Amino acid sequence: MRPLSVLAPNPPAPATWLLLALNVAAFLAIAAATGTLTLSVPAAVRFGALYPGALNRRDLLGGQWRLVASGFLHFSPMHLLFNMVCLASWGTAVERRIGTAWFVLLYGTSLVAGSLVASAEPHGVTAGASGAIAGLLGALLYLSLRRKVEMPLATIAATVALNVAFSAGVPSISWRAHLGGFIAGILACLVLEVAAWVSGWMLRCRFPEWIKLDLMLVPALAALSFPVNPAVLGASLVLYVIVVVKAADLALCRQHGLAAVAGAAVLAQAALLARAGAGLGTAGVQAAGVALAIIVLAHLRPLLRGLHDRSFVPAALQAERRRVRGL
Repeated sequence: MRPLSVLAPNPPAPATWLLLALNVAAFLAIAAATGTLTLSVPAAVRFGALYPGALNRRDLLGGQWRLVASGFLHFSPMHLLFNMVCLASWGTAVERRIGTAWFVLLYGTSLVAGSLVASAEPHGVTAGASGAIAGLLGALLYLSLRRKVEMPLATIAATVALNVAFSAGVPSISWRAHLGGFIAGILACLVLEVAAWVSGWMLRCRFPEWIKLDLMLVPALAALSFPVNPAVLGASLVLYVIVVVKAADLALCRQHGLAAVAGAAVLAQAALLARAGAGLGTAGVQAAGVALAIIVLAHLRPLLRGLHDRSFVPAALQAERRRVRGL
């Protein structure tokens, strides 16, 4: 397959810009709450920053939520600006190449991995999107080595070297978060490429991006609604991939299958949102209602398209699967 050029006209990168907007919105909201653009250490801890022993807390929320929340906190406008420039430039290139769903998975994996490694910091408080963004740089390096993007390898290698020097030379930067995110980005790309090759032979249809996002969102909501131990969660995920993904594949191969998959996704997410929202009181129910409204609106087009399908959709999805192999 011809490598994607990051200089040529490309499809949009909605997840990149949504993540950028969420980071800016979080910064402005915290600035409004604290009355200052500089985030102090106590305020950072209150809003979700990582600190020694944070993950070992045994209160109502525990400390695991900080693995994600810390990735949306920034200590100053310059901290935010630097990370968002990198997110905009590297994120759009990666998302356009691997697709929105896999980009979200890669970004989230790099964010959590960076936070986990940063949590080993014996002193100080850490926050910022640096771990996730380092994962994007790792992904770009992997894609360049595999000749999946038309970005010179020398340019990416120089950028990696510059970031290594910057992380090692500035004491206030958590090199652990950068290292964890960078390695996670490379490994995530490797796993995604293997999964793409395997699915190319095991599945008959190529899934649209919204179906991939649904298939990630449903188990995430289930994990929030039904807390289980890691062993049960791992076994459930394997069963989910084998049964649910194949069921969706078989449905897409049939007339009106697109509508059936979209409808099943909405129903499953509605049930899980209702359970998760009910456990959080009135505010949780309201948030679940808003989320469900957004999900329904996002699925209206495929629902209507699937209902009016005359077997053209299955043929197109199967042809697309035969055409593409790998990332």
